[in-house]
Amino acid sequence: MPSPFVTRRGRLVLGAALSLLALGAPAGMAAASPPGAASVSGRLWPTASWQIQSDGNIYESSPTTARVNGTEVIAVGTETGEVELLNAATGAELPGWPREVAHAPGQPAAVESSPTIAYLDGPGAPPSIIVGTGSTAVDHGHSVGEVEAFRLSGTVRFVFHVGSQPNTASGVISSPAVGDITGNGQSDIVFGSWDHNLYALTASGKLVPGFPYNNKDTVWSSPALAHVRGAAGQDDIFIGSDASGSNRCFGGFISDFTYAKGAPRVVWQHCEPQTIWSSPAIGVLNASGRKAVVVGTGFGDTTYLPGTADIYAYYAGNGATVPGWPVHTAGPTPGSPAIGIGPGGKPMVAATSWSCDGTNEKSCFYSNSSLVEAWTGSGALLSKTSLSGATALGSPILVPLLGGPSDDIVVGAAAGLYAISPLASKNGGDPYLFGLSKVLPIFNQCSIANSPALADVPGTSALDGWHVIEACGGPASMHEPGEIASYRLPVQPRDLAGIWPMFRGGPSHLGVADA
Repeated sequence: MPSPFVTRRGRLVLGAALSLLALGAPAGMAAASPPGAASVSGRLWPTASWQIQSDGNIYESSPTTARVNGTEVIAVGTETGEVELLNAATGAELPGWPREVAHAPGQPAAVESSPTIAYLDGPGAPPSIIVGTGSTAVDHGHSVGEVEAFRLSGTVRFVFHVGSQPNTASGVISSPAVGDITGNGQSDIVFGSWDHNLYALTASGKLVPGFPYNNKDTVWSSPALAHVRGAAGQDDIFIGSDASGSNRCFGGFISDFTYAKGAPRVVWQHCEPQTIWSSPAIGVLNASGRKAVVVGTGFGDTTYLPGTADIYAYYAGNGATVPGWPVHTAGPTPGSPAIGIGPGGKPMVAATSWSCDGTNEKSCFYSNSSLVEAWTGSGALLSKTSLSGATALGSPILVPLLGGPSDDIVVGAAAGLYAISPLASKNGGDPYLFGLSKVLPIFNQCSIANSPALADVPGTSALDGWHVIEACGGPASMHEPGEIASYRLPVQPRDLAGIWPMFRGGPSHLGVADA
């Protein structure tokens, strides 16, 4: 479509849709863990180990966590164009942070991309923090469009400016992924842009030869990088995009690009009858052992064609449909699916969706409810759990909250943070864990439009171990300043194989299960 903010019928929908996140909780609802509520294994969800107010509003940027020089750190972006880098043990800013992204005086800047933490110079050197700038909410989306890399000290490593198209916002909401797409053993930074291009940069911020690739329409989706062909260690690029008539496709593409003969080329591509703003996840779904690409949709075409409420799965190697897929949801699924371990030790896919009647966007925005669902690798529904608040934009993370062999779901929505058990739901029990409920999520004082993250806090105190990090807030119009909080898991996991600990699966944002 010509603009990520205007449909083909010229109706401005995105800002109105996202502002309704502020309507998430019913009037008078308290979003707090109830004292004395029912517990799991004698435990309640704890109060926050620490909770801070961010220097800027936090909206769609998801926190990214990583272990750096023995310290667990948290990176997240703000609506005021800052990147925070915090010590996960205390919530304190690291020396040299926060950092403001590059922009001219009077030029608006915002960060809704999720920061990537990656070792661009190899594992022996300090990592870099890479982030895109662009916003669905600041100055009607016409904020600065760039990808910027910072050193661990906070100094600027490089700034790469993207272009713009007529009637199209300039920006990068796609979260950069760092892998090796050329097969030369060097790190490449891959991301999509609203300027219609797919980019790949070297570690120094220069274009990889053959890029950018002109998609001829906007790219919201964050890329997934996984090896399926080519040189040892070489990654293909899997990404969603808009497709307003390109190759006779009206809706969106999910595509597989490989780098060959000095340029990216399309190996396989599927046209779906809706924009693909969702970011693909890659993992093994069945006994075939083959990697599969799982992706949701968007809501760019408000006619809500049949493909709007589907989640698709294709084999990464050849694009063939995985048996049992696509699965049907109640509405658009703009977040990223997560892949982990479900009941019985078998693969599980989880994703959020909106609750709609399937006819138009108004039925979604005013439903005051969203869903988080889980499926087996063969597409059988395991659980369907309601979240208070319409139009959930975040993605779930997967971790065994009860210490068992299968993953549970932690997910944010307009009313707060939820802890959900697909196994309990499958067995007919209450899916809300730790005495929580749809109308009483984990304590938080603002809406969550992003994904939580797990942090492994080192130390010997009572607060060491695995924590859930939430970042919440919204654009200035919602009057919700950014907050970041850390909660120590009530039951520390015994086995972390098969978890999906943050947006895109890990700090390099490869989008690959167990990466």
